[in-house]
Amino acid sequence: MIRLFYACCLLWFAAVAQAADPLVDKVRGLLQQPPVVSGRFEQVRELSGFPKPVASRGHFIVARERGVLWQTEAPFASSVRLTKGEILQKAGDTVTMRMSADKEPAVRAINGVMFALLSGDIAQLEQRFTVTGKVDGNRWALSLVPREASMAQVLSKIDLAGQRFVESVDMLDANGDRTRIRLLDITPATALGKAEAAQFD
Repeated sequence: MIRLFYACCLLWFAAVAQAADPLVDKVRGLLQQPPVVSGRFEQVRELSGFPKPVASRGHFIVARERGVLWQTEAPFASSVRLTKGEILQKAGDTVTMRMSADKEPAVRAINGVMFALLSGDIAQLEQRFTVTGKVDGNRWALSLVPREASMAQVLSKIDLAGQRFVESVDMLDANGDRTRIRLLDITPATALGKAEAAQFD
C-alpha cells in the first residue's frame, strides 16, 4: 500500500485535466458512489526476485468525509489509515509510519486519489490516466495508464473491473512488482456506524 501512496502522490502533482469520454461516462452511469463503502479484501503481492507471492486479507472502509481505512488481518495484523490530516500505518498497536499534512502537503492529495481509486471515482481518475476498456451489460473493465512520464517511472498501469462497485484492482509497478486486490462483500451505507467512526478518530 505504501508504494501505491507514493505513486498516487506523484500522480496528483503531475495531473493534467482532460475531457471525459463516452466510455468513462458509461462506467460512471453504472457505478454507485455512496458516502460509505465497506467490505473485505484479498490481496496478492507478486514481488520481483521472490518465488512465492505474498497473500493477505482483511477489511476496508472508504468514507467520503473521513478517508480510507485498510485493515490487514492475515498473515499478521496491520493497518493503514488515511484522513484529511495524516497517513497512519500501524503493525498491531505499534505505529510504524505517520505522515502529517502539516509537514507533508501531499498527504491530502494522496487521500483524494486513494478515495477515487477504491470508491470508483472514474471521472477523477480519467483526469490523470489514459483510460481504455469495455462495458458488457452491467459489467465493466478499465485499464489506466499514467499520462505523465514521472508517474510512469513508478507505475505501469492499473486494471479495474466491477459492476455497481469496483470489485478488483490489478496494479503493475514499473519494476515488475504486481498487486492484485479483490474487494468482496461490498456494502454501501449513508453514514459510518459508531464503531467505524471511532476508528477514524
